[in-house]
Amino acid sequence: MSKGTLELRLYRGAFTGCTELPLRIYNTASRSIEKLVLLESGKARGYVCGPTPYDSMHVGHARTYSFFDTFVKLLRYLGVKVDLVINFTDIDDKILNKAREEFGPESYRRWREIPERYIREFFEVSSRLNIDPATHYPRVTDHVEDMVSSIEKLVSSGYAYVAPDGSVYFDVTKVSNYGAFSRQDISSLIAGARVEPEPGKRNPLDFALWKSWKPGEPWWPSPWCPGRPGWHLECVVMAAKYLGVPFDFHGGGLDLVFPHHENEIAIARALFGKNILARYWVHVGLVTVHGEKMSKSLKNIVTVQEVLSRHSGEALRLYYSMTHYRKPLDFSLEGLQQAEQLLRTLYAAHDYLLQLTREARDEQGEKDSEVLTRCYYFENQFIEKLLDDMDTPGAVSTIIEFARYITSTLIYVPEKVSKTTCTTLLQIYTELGNILGVLYQTKLPDIVIELVEEIVKVRSRLRSEKKYDLADSIRAFLTNMGIYLTDTRVRTYWTIDRTRVNLPT
Repeated sequence: MSKGTLELRLYRGAFTGCTELPLRIYNTASRSIEKLVLLESGKARGYVCGPTPYDSMHVGHARTYSFFDTFVKLLRYLGVKVDLVINFTDIDDKILNKAREEFGPESYRRWREIPERYIREFFEVSSRLNIDPATHYPRVTDHVEDMVSSIEKLVSSGYAYVAPDGSVYFDVTKVSNYGAFSRQDISSLIAGARVEPEPGKRNPLDFALWKSWKPGEPWWPSPWCPGRPGWHLECVVMAAKYLGVPFDFHGGGLDLVFPHHENEIAIARALFGKNILARYWVHVGLVTVHGEKMSKSLKNIVTVQEVLSRHSGEALRLYYSMTHYRKPLDFSLEGLQQAEQLLRTLYAAHDYLLQLTREARDEQGEKDSEVLTRCYYFENQFIEKLLDDMDTPGAVSTIIEFARYITSTLIYVPEKVSKTTCTTLLQIYTELGNILGVLYQTKLPDIVIELVEEIVKVRSRLRSEKKYDLADSIRAFLTNMGIYLTDTRVRTYWTIDRTRVNLPT
């Protein structure tokens, strides 16, 4: 193989033990695209704000977690070990309100059923979207003591104060450059702030670190009063416990920039004396429906469960990848249908390549070098698109081009490519799809492959005997089942539509 061919494969596993990576990512903190430089050689530590589990996950949430899954998969492809933390805010006003709606007077005893239900659903949906598990999933209710300790430090150092009812508030005026991260004009915010029903607050932008207990609510003990932690504090405490401070990247939806992430940074400065909580801040664009933000009042919330009742998780992942992560995404069923069609193209190339691999000879083929060079070119192009601020639309275009190369060129020279080369292509092609969260249903049971191939052989014999009506009826039968045949001058190839066929395991 030529030196030029080898130079195409510089990325896979090449950055194990490295600090500086070839990945460039947009950093909300600097409002610029920066090269990713890790704080610890060969290891990335990241925190993504998790859900408040009081209702079903909607397509906006799923877009965020799908993106960061692709981001982490890319880092691991490069050879970087990743520690990822996604939290659950499993005590919150929204959870308690939902419990009151469902359980009435029993809500005091049964409120935990709400987060437990939607945490289970979160994991079910994540699995169907092919999202790899995070390293840690801390829950607020398991870390209340840690949060109380942090609040005590903030009170004793003068960054927080205790209100008459025992609630504790963070004093934003004590932190220099508050608002700089989110580019907020704080004086304008204060002037336009609504009067909150929290009479103990000194400043309308101050936020609760500890909320005093109200009748009928769960509570935890503290030096100030029975109560529960405030939202912004929770992420700082859990991120610090599992990742240390500072860590490499912090992410979430664009709507979290202010006030949530601004307040996290303020708390971290006060607690740890660090100007940064995370080195890079990565935010995913919002999802709208018909141009409007999803909200219960507009009754336009699209849940992931609803989408998955009609479409595959892989189609949804591919649909997300077709829009750059920083751009807004106006959700549409037409876009999902387009993604499903492209997914069929991807699987057709996989299945054709699988058949080539099963039938290829062990001997070196005269086209091996040419085919491998082409394969490494596609791999290189795919990864370089992602290295450029996670250009997933570009990566999708590249893997579609790779698929069409397989289905329009490679299948016509099967006798000129060795089994080793076919196996390499199949591995690389599938791995690239996996980075985007697709091509996960590639392991077809042997019995399915053997059955389809026997049927194809029968049809081919009928065609050779000019019994075209019977051959056509077999093709129609398979098509109705979601198994499609492509006749070439070399042979007949088959593919299984994973969006229609439930394959046995």
